[in-house]
Amino acid sequence: MSKFACRCGFIMSLSSEDNEYEYSMIPEIKISEIIGILDVNNNIIDVDDFIKKIDSSKKDILYCTHCQRLWLRNDDGSYNSYIKETE
Repeated sequence: MSKFACRCGFIMSLSSEDNEYEYSMIPEIKISEIIGILDVNNNIIDVDDFIKKIDSSKKDILYCTHCQRLWLRNDDGSYNSYIKETE
């Protein structure tokens, strides 16, 4: 069972694809490219091409529902954490 422990102590269970913790951040330029493909191809895109477009530039993020901290995954598999600033 894959789990991730947030700095606040909350444990995120990542063993299933349909969890509330894992997100993908996609650059707007990739979304525009996909829309362009859909425009040209009558709103049809090959699933493999779609996945390649998304996977080529996405950033993986974990979201802690307990403290609202974001964990951005680095290329080497490590994570950097970000939390809302308070004034």
